[in-house]
Amino acid sequence: MSDGRHGFRGAWAHRRWRWLLVSYAVSLTGDFLSFVALSVFLFDATGSAGWIAVAAVVRVLSYVVLGPLGGVAADRLPRRGLMISLDVARGAVMGVIAAVAWAGGPPALVVALTVVASICTVPYRPAAVAATPVLVAEDDLAAANAAEGAVGQMAFFAGPALGAAVVALADAGTAFALNAATFVVSALLIARAGDLGGGRPAPPSTSVPTATATAAGPVTEDGPDDGAPAGGGVWADVRAGAAVVRHSRGLVALVVLIGVVLFQVGLEQVVHVVVAEERLGMGADGVGLLDAAMGLGGLAVAPFTVRLARARASGLLLAGAGVVTGVPLAALAVVGDRASALVLLGVQGVGTMAFEVLTITLLQRACPERALARVYGLTDSLTAATQVAGSAAAPLLVRGVGLGPTLWLTGAFVASVSAVVAPSLHRESAAADDERRRLAPVADRLRRLGLFGDASQAALERLARAAQPVEVRAGAVVFTEGDAPGDLYVVVDGALDVDVSGRGRVSRMGPDDWFGEIGLLRGVPRTATVVAATDAVLWAVPGRVFVDAVAGSDALPDPLRRTMAARLVRTHPTLAAPEPATAEGSP
Repeated sequence: MSDGRHGFRGAWAHRRWRWLLVSYAVSLTGDFLSFVALSVFLFDATGSAGWIAVAAVVRVLSYVVLGPLGGVAADRLPRRGLMISLDVARGAVMGVIAAVAWAGGPPALVVALTVVASICTVPYRPAAVAATPVLVAEDDLAAANAAEGAVGQMAFFAGPALGAAVVALADAGTAFALNAATFVVSALLIARAGDLGGGRPAPPSTSVPTATATAAGPVTEDGPDDGAPAGGGVWADVRAGAAVVRHSRGLVALVVLIGVVLFQVGLEQVVHVVVAEERLGMGADGVGLLDAAMGLGGLAVAPFTVRLARARASGLLLAGAGVVTGVPLAALAVVGDRASALVLLGVQGVGTMAFEVLTITLLQRACPERALARVYGLTDSLTAATQVAGSAAAPLLVRGVGLGPTLWLTGAFVASVSAVVAPSLHRESAAADDERRRLAPVADRLRRLGLFGDASQAALERLARAAQPVEVRAGAVVFTEGDAPGDLYVVVDGALDVDVSGRGRVSRMGPDDWFGEIGLLRGVPRTATVVAATDAVLWAVPGRVFVDAVAGSDALPDPLRRTMAARLVRTHPTLAAPEPATAEGSP
């Protein structure tokens, strides 16, 4: 368990997450390497930069059009299998591109294959973002996101440099082949990461914060939507993910701010060339130096973003990062010397890195886990669209109002929107912090039960989040022998009797006992009737969440295995042997 004092190093204690991070580093470096090779191949084959622009636009359009569907796939399908399949597919496509390049094939075919590779990439990032909370504890989410941001910055430097070297020493086809190899390596690394979540069927209803059972009947549950579709196909999933955002003012503010900042990013991809050439006299090649200044600023602040993202006021800090991203661009409108411009862009890099880490961390904390990949997929689509819009608007604005006003207006707009949404972001981050503090004692108590064995802190936090308190009055029936299995229950306070048909009461349970696990793990109806002997308080853990928590182990935890065996001996001796070795495959 993370104690919150590890800072930037906190996430590194999570071994399975390290495999995910290294996979991300390898494949992202290959992506940057490949784009250099693509640019060189298309320019050599056509003599036109227009083909490079077309390739860049159609790659981004894949995210615009298919981003929401990619998020659905990352929620509906087991993420490890999905990510491995996508890596294998992308590796195969890159191998074909390499063969086409070596054969001097048509540029249009290479662009078409690049689009296919981009389509295979669309579900990958939502799956990775949604997998991170599965692998690391709540206190280490910010550290994991900061590490991923730093890896992204390093890949941004290393990938193009490696691509340029490979193309210079060999050819573009070799660079494509090397990228294909990075996807194979990435797939092997993901395979080592274990279960990454996803692929969980949505239950017919969700629990409410409290439920009360009376002597008149059993515990019943019904509750609000948390992003699970009530039924239907893919578009029902997309609408359910959109509903999660629509019903949260903080998430709406977050999505708006992301869109505005990415508009600036798209615009800068165009205007930096003009700034380097016309304002700073560096020549068009100077754009690389400007981008490097931003990257260095991001790398410098990355270790400190962990503390920022963990703060209760992280929403306000996120808005502040938006301001720090916009103001330097506005200031470039009046700066004419290279040194000042590089300093400003270094400051902007600080804001951009902080913005990225704070955004992902807040999104992971504010979204229900079941809907996280879909929400990220929708956000990915929006950001790709606004980035394209920014790039398209840049030449129009420069021609219409001039370079200086374009820089000033865009930077001021981003800073202003950041300030406007700051209160909503603060409320969202404060609520997420309150939730984290509320769950801490629940997770600690679940750990002490021994029921979940050596489950990770992240798994215990998911269980604590899913556990709903249920007040049960004396004489109330929690469930009846023969009922279909549903929730697992933990006794918080009070006493409950276990009755078996024809035998009467066989045992009494008190605080820190649990029940309901046999039906869930054996796939059989309830084996006894549970009745409240006194007023009691229970935690109801959805059965699917419970099964997921113990399914990652090779064997059931000893306390759980022994308790199940003892109960079956008392109630259903014919089911007492053989004992289940694992929970995998349970309903």
